[in-house]
Amino acid sequence: MEVEQQFGDQVVFIGLGSLSSDNDAMVEFVNSAGATNFPNIADFDGDVWSNFGVTNQSTYIFVNHDGRWRTSGYGSLPSDVVDLVEN
Repeated sequence: MEVEQQFGDQVVFIGLGSLSSDNDAMVEFVNSAGATNFPNIADFDGDVWSNFGVTNQSTYIFVNHDGRWRTSGYGSLPSDVVDLVEN
């Protein structure tokens, strides 16, 4: 992923797949999305998603060094990462 390539030395990226109990489908998505350069976790029960209030795909969760977090949605990843890194 382009954003991970640009900021991977400053930000830790982790993929978190949910809404499926089909591990093979999740692996296929990770491969097709080019998201193989960082860890990906299968959240089959949606427990992690629930913890962060995520209700749909394409939600990004940003957690800073002291545990504070926020979410943003599809299409905003590059600008949100820039904001996170610069501030």
